[in-house]
Amino acid sequence: MVLAMNENEGMVTPDGAGQVEENLNKVEAPAEIDERDHMIVILKDEVARTKDEMLRQLAEAQNIQRRLRQQMEQDRKYAIEGLVRELVPVLDNFDRSLAAADQGASPESVIDGIRAMQKSLHRALEPVGLVRVAAVGQVFDPEMHEALATVETTEIAPDMVTDEIEPGYMIADRVIRPARVRVSKAPEA
Repeated sequence: MVLAMNENEGMVTPDGAGQVEENLNKVEAPAEIDERDHMIVILKDEVARTKDEMLRQLAEAQNIQRRLRQQMEQDRKYAIEGLVRELVPVLDNFDRSLAAADQGASPESVIDGIRAMQKSLHRALEPVGLVRVAAVGQVFDPEMHEALATVETTEIAPDMVTDEIEPGYMIADRVIRPARVRVSKAPEA
């Protein structure tokens, strides 16, 4: 619908396109109204361009977030791939050792195979930073050690780890499992 100025009543009314142009030419608007209208058109155009740019930037940000989520999911999914590649041969050696034991291999050869697998397992875990927690002869540290028993003795200072029941392990500075130990204590009088 097109609006046009009605000459008789001074009102804006629906009209054909040719009539609107004709009517507008007859009406003389003050210069400041034309300037204001021109500024309004310019500002509306600027708002539209800014809005369009903001929508494009928002879409790009959402695309980046989506790609990062996908990449993080892939990284998390395959994070241990290198470690698993190192462990698969160890698993194969366990299977071969069990098969050899089932077929009557000598106990010495089975034990030698187990020692070789232990070395392979340690080699596989070294690159990820797995370190055995020092225990025997150390001052008991509840962050690093879990005391399962105490030993009364005068030969060793109190609160020293006398022996290790189960080894503990760390990766970097984080204890994965504390060493399970026996701890010395002074005899009760």
